[in-house]
Amino acid sequence: MNEDVARLRRWLRRAQPPRAQLARALLMGFVATTTNVALLVGAIALLVESSTRPGLRAVAIVLVVIELFAFMRSPLRFGERLTAHRLGYAAVTRWRRWLVLVVGQLNYSQWRTYASGDLLERALGDTDELQDLWLRFVIPFIDVIAVMVVSDIVIAVLPPHGHWWTYAVNLAVLQLIGVGGLSFLAHKELARDRQLRHARGLYRAQLVELSAATPEITLIGRASYAESRSAIATAILHDAERGVRQHRRLSNALVIVVSLLALVGVVSHPASSSVWLVVAAMIGLTNFELLSSVRSSLRAAVEVSGGGERLEGLATSARAGATGWPDDATLRIEHLTLDEDDRVLVSDAMLTVTPGTRVAITGESGVGKSTLLRALARLDLVSPGAITIGDVDVAAINEDEFRRRVTYVASEPGLTRGYAVDVVLLGRSTERDPFSDLKTLGLDVDRTTRFEELSRGERVRVALARALVTSPLIYVLDEPTAGLGRDETTLLLDLLGATGATIIVATHDEVVADWCGVVVELRGGELVPLSR
Repeated sequence: MNEDVARLRRWLRRAQPPRAQLARALLMGFVATTTNVALLVGAIALLVESSTRPGLRAVAIVLVVIELFAFMRSPLRFGERLTAHRLGYAAVTRWRRWLVLVVGQLNYSQWRTYASGDLLERALGDTDELQDLWLRFVIPFIDVIAVMVVSDIVIAVLPPHGHWWTYAVNLAVLQLIGVGGLSFLAHKELARDRQLRHARGLYRAQLVELSAATPEITLIGRASYAESRSAIATAILHDAERGVRQHRRLSNALVIVVSLLALVGVVSHPASSSVWLVVAAMIGLTNFELLSSVRSSLRAAVEVSGGGERLEGLATSARAGATGWPDDATLRIEHLTLDEDDRVLVSDAMLTVTPGTRVAITGESGVGKSTLLRALARLDLVSPGAITIGDVDVAAINEDEFRRRVTYVASEPGLTRGYAVDVVLLGRSTERDPFSDLKTLGLDVDRTTRFEELSRGERVRVALARALVTSPLIYVLDEPTAGLGRDETTLLLDLLGATGATIIVATHDEVVADWCGVVVELRGGELVPLSR
């Protein structure tokens, strides 16, 4: 099976919608679409019938039925949209939980891949777009197919003497060709859409690169080089856009051709009652609207496929071990060596941290404190040496268990844009009140507060409140008081101290070092204990 189609199916399965809610959305959509068709066909048929049988009584019953259809159409369509939106919202909730699990497994090098922009905001935007899989793709597609089948049955069965069954069969064949052709073109458009997304990314990257380098290039007399690079990226983008437009023109043409053939088929039919001739013609004409809906639903699937592809790009093979959390939460660093960019930062380091101990790691900037903390938080692989908890290597501990009990707050926290409930909870349940913690830290917000451009100190406090959500046993903190004043630092330390957890913090702040019971300095690759 094609990977694009398989991806869409995976995202639909991840949503796991309640069957009753899905059935209600499909039923209301089917009835609403049927009502639209019946209203058009019935109104025209009524005009024809009234012209041959004067008098209101002759058409009174049909008129009442049509008025009922007209009255029902708006509330039915509203109910269908409301139910579909609820279904999409439930899907988004499940997709966000999946996203949190995936993001929690990214190591530091992967985080750096997504350094531009805010990963959470972009990823949550992708999950929001994916609700269109239900709202604009699955439900409309299924409803339209069901309405087509019912229309064919009406033409084949209801007219007297079975005069129209051959036309019903021909119409069904045309509909099958239309739906199949549109699906085939949508399948091809997925590949074109990917090329377009790639071309847009290349074009933006070229703009950023050239905007920084063009002044220097111009000074050395090579402006033509910048122009040629820009022209290449622009040409690739235009070609990709042209390919998508061509596929869309083909799908539009297919809808028109199939609809015209369905209408032309009525003309070649033997003489029949004028009413049924009009009914058949109008049902044939409604295929334009029905096939247009199929085209739109398939186009929605193509549009959201990019979001699904980006989100799955975040997924990595889990580094989840099979061992549960050990009874002894003593953390040990044993003969640990860490290097970065061919430079040894930590060499044969040893450290033991018993539960509830506060450890400050000091040292000059650039000596490797952040690298050491990332290793302790299992964000980077460790070799040679080992980091253990209760004599169990951290790599062997189940990923979910480890993330609940060990939390890491970076010196420059990310994932801090969006609604407070998303930024702080990340889809997790908690017994703590994170908004009370934020208020304690000097940030008075609620669930609906939208974080935009937070200062560094605000981002650190938000990240700390997020770290407290799972009530971890070990906190690994990188410069948590940077950007904070003395009073804010005191509030933060008091809140951390009340947890009774193990705290390992890299800091230059003397207040934080004095607050810790153990202070070690990373110097020359060694962890050197300092006397207190």
